[in-house]
Amino acid sequence: MFTPQEVLDKEAFCTQVIACQETMFRTAKAILRQDEDAEDAVQEAICTAFASRDSLRDVQRFRPWILRILTNKCYDLCRKRRPTVDLDEMADRLPSDSPDHDQRMTLWQAVLSLSDELRVTVTLFYYEGLSVREIGQALGISEAAVKTRLSRGRARLRLLLEEK
Repeated sequence: MFTPQEVLDKEAFCTQVIACQETMFRTAKAILRQDEDAEDAVQEAICTAFASRDSLRDVQRFRPWILRILTNKCYDLCRKRRPTVDLDEMADRLPSDSPDHDQRMTLWQAVLSLSDELRVTVTLFYYEGLSVREIGQALGISEAAVKTRLSRGRARLRLLLEEK
């Protein structure tokens, strides 16, 4: 059994959140795709984390702990909303009138086209620098599952970038 640790005070909590804010936004954006939805999810996650900060056993594990809360909030939002299509986003994916063979798909565009589970894993690993263990904790999956998703994500990115 662990010994109860001192609860983060408001200032220490804010310092930790500020250190993670960009990672939180990019993670939420990778799942939800819309800036507004990502901002809402981050805000809800911060409020939830602050209210339950006494459940954090080790302050050194703050980042994966709050990312886990955030991913849960993001998936809650996904379940609540109806599927809609953003016409501006789809315009980029429709074939253009003039075929330009020099135009290449950027890596980030390719990442955004991955499935949700692959996109989040790739974003956390390559863009946010989280370890396989931290990603597993944040997403609530095993390290083996993280490695599998990274492998599948890399393979899918290779195919997408070769197509273009």
